[in-house]
Amino acid sequence: MVDVLYVEDNPNDADIFGRLMRKLNRPFTYTVLESGSEAVDYLTGQGRYKHQPQSLPKLVLLDLNLNGLSGVEVVQQARSIDRTRFVPIVAFSTSDSPRDILSAYEAGVNAYVVKPGSYQATGSVIGKLCDFWLENNTRTDYK
Repeated sequence: MVDVLYVEDNPNDADIFGRLMRKLNRPFTYTVLESGSEAVDYLTGQGRYKHQPQSLPKLVLLDLNLNGLSGVEVVQQARSIDRTRFVPIVAFSTSDSPRDILSAYEAGVNAYVVKPGSYQATGSVIGKLCDFWLENNTRTDYK
């Protein structure tokens, strides 16, 4: 089971995320996907994941401004399917626009976090997200 699924199309942000996750020095696992459509395939066991169905992650960190299928569209699709309806999804975006925040919540995100500007602050936020969603959050729908 993957603990965190991070959906990010910016390779620099994905690299920073990977380095920060390793620096947490905790036994969390993660997968990084580069597009919204790949995230939907991963979560629903379709496309290239059809013959290798994945267990659901404990947390999805989702950039909203993705090429192709947007983060909001990923959330809408995930919330429309029984299997993924309750998967925790946190929007992790550079945008602090109230319109983007409202749109994400209307689509069904569990939380919205604006990416901090610095490497250290991003590490602190990722650590807090992992603490809450991977250690403190109680769920009953792991499959």
